[in-house]
Amino acid sequence: MLLWVGLAVLVVIIASIVVLCSFMRGEFYFSRVKDNDTLSVEMRGLFGLVRYRYVIPIIQFKGLTQGILIKSETVTKHDAKLKDETRDHITKDKVITFYKESKDVLVHTLNLYGWMKQTLAKVECTELKWITRVGLGDAPETAITTGAVWGIKSSLLGFAIGYVKLIAKPRVDVIPQYNEKQFATEFRFAGRIRVWFAVTAGIRLLYRAAKVKGGIRSWIQFALKARARFKPAS
Repeated sequence: MLLWVGLAVLVVIIASIVVLCSFMRGEFYFSRVKDNDTLSVEMRGLFGLVRYRYVIPIIQFKGLTQGILIKSETVTKHDAKLKDETRDHITKDKVITFYKESKDVLVHTLNLYGWMKQTLAKVECTELKWITRVGLGDAPETAITTGAVWGIKSSLLGFAIGYVKLIAKPRVDVIPQYNEKQFATEFRFAGRIRVWFAVTAGIRLLYRAAKVKGGIRSWIQFALKARARFKPAS
């Protein structure tokens, strides 16, 4: 009997070590071609057994009053199976409300910026692709704009890459379209972090929140509001 119990405990320990040493993988993708925008976020874990994919296939600017209309879809492990579908408007008031909620969490967490910087340092970038096509219909203007876009992209990427480990060769380019008016861009970022680092980061976050009065309550309220915000429409 003791032998079987010992074997069971050993199996549990080995399985726990394997899971903690495995990777959580994430991918962010955005593309804009003419008036068509697509944004997707995908998370995978436990060797692909756990998968979450959030897709926004429609982004439409509806004016200053209605803001931006987005249609989002939550997809299960099999892409063909649609789980939830939501339509929502991102208005100025909602952006202000989200900013206030985020600021409240920041105030009620001890050195949240330091925690984010420490956690991102454990993230490995496995793919970075950003291709942009620019055309103004005039060769000199297109050339000037291409150089300006290159400068902006270089500054943004230089700032962001400093926070994560880059283990893949970036594919970054700005392609001038001299004979037509066009602006199209495709951006893809894929990264991974070991489950062990993610778990310890969560524990450190709880500890930092607990060090400030009302910190845990602020995070719970923020999580509940975020969940309600992404709840599918009936």
